[in-house]
Amino acid sequence: MPPRRLLYLCPEFPPSRATGAIRAVRFAGHLPARGWVPLVLTLRDSRPELLTDPAPASDAPVGPVRRVPLPLRPRAEAGPPRHSEWLPFGEALARVPAMIRAGHAAIRDHAPEAVMLNAPPNAFCLAAARLARAHDLPLILDLRDPWMPCDQRGPRRPVWTRALEGPAERRLMQRADAVILNTERARDAYRAWYPQVPPDRFHVIRNAMSDRLFDSPPMAPFPVFTLLYPGSFGQYVSATPVVELARELACRGLGPERVRIVMTDQPRGGPAPDEPAAALMQVIDRIPQAGMGALMQSADMLLAVSQRSSLRLPLKTFDLLQSTRPVIVFEQVPNPELQALYAEARAGTVLRADQVARAADIVCAHLAQGRHPEQPRDRAALEPLTLARATDRLAAILNAVC
Repeated sequence: MPPRRLLYLCPEFPPSRATGAIRAVRFAGHLPARGWVPLVLTLRDSRPELLTDPAPASDAPVGPVRRVPLPLRPRAEAGPPRHSEWLPFGEALARVPAMIRAGHAAIRDHAPEAVMLNAPPNAFCLAAARLARAHDLPLILDLRDPWMPCDQRGPRRPVWTRALEGPAERRLMQRADAVILNTERARDAYRAWYPQVPPDRFHVIRNAMSDRLFDSPPMAPFPVFTLLYPGSFGQYVSATPVVELARELACRGLGPERVRIVMTDQPRGGPAPDEPAAALMQVIDRIPQAGMGALMQSADMLLAVSQRSSLRLPLKTFDLLQSTRPVIVFEQVPNPELQALYAEARAGTVLRADQVARAADIVCAHLAQGRHPEQPRDRAALEPLTLARATDRLAAILNAVC
């Protein structure tokens, strides 16, 4: 049977290093083995670009892995600009007409059997729906983040934004043939938010574990017992638990000759330069996703801070689960789905964001055992989280609606 074609709208796609590009390139690389050839319509330099051979059957290309110490100095929190919630559909709305025109041309030239969108930006949902309706094609929406039911960004939207975006999303949910959410709790939230839509239209495909995570050459271990925070801080991910952990370890008499906290992003409100905790903290350059496995294995323990949402599981979660280093996760809000993943995989400990003393107890216990403690994962619990299983689920959805 010849492969079937899919018009895959991916506003972010490599060489973009945005998180959304990682999910997109993984699916694009693995779908051909399951009978679907994606035609990726993406943005480069603000112009739509069609990639008919978008990716090999692998993750994003491997880039150089390097660690460069940087000075620790506070900076403003990263995150969406304040006006991003006030402008209905966001700034990406200006690029939707160009995406629609490019989509019409791609459909005429390549005759795909379905249209699928990797979102956010949510404005491109409008482009995907317009294309699917104009050419009478099935529409699949892959929403990495929830839109109107969002418990994190939703409360920040003013009344005029909700008044315009709410009805638009409701029409999209009624028009779409399948809506894919990133977590079970997000799926359940959508089913409750849109009771008029058949519940079996909403599916779950979580982010998945990369089968190439540990392909990069090993890195030299850090010189002392190291806690690695391999993520970023911002408007929804506070650095406070990590900074307070450094202060707690310093209060227990641990100096930089014994333990360090290494981060791939600058924390806002870090300790003053003359505080003992400042000597424990080091910031390094962010590295390509392909080198993340080597970086994690060079550390002794891993740290994470969840988002202020019970509906999200960050992509980094699946990297941390796949490593063999013990993990301490600070929850900013309770997230039962996150707790269950770590418990079932036996990957580490999930704590409230204010349980810094408990985190320090765990660090000291591992520190007493020597360098590079191992915490083997439950392989049976991880197997459903593989990229192969995630792509199987996506192919099954495509086959069912086409």
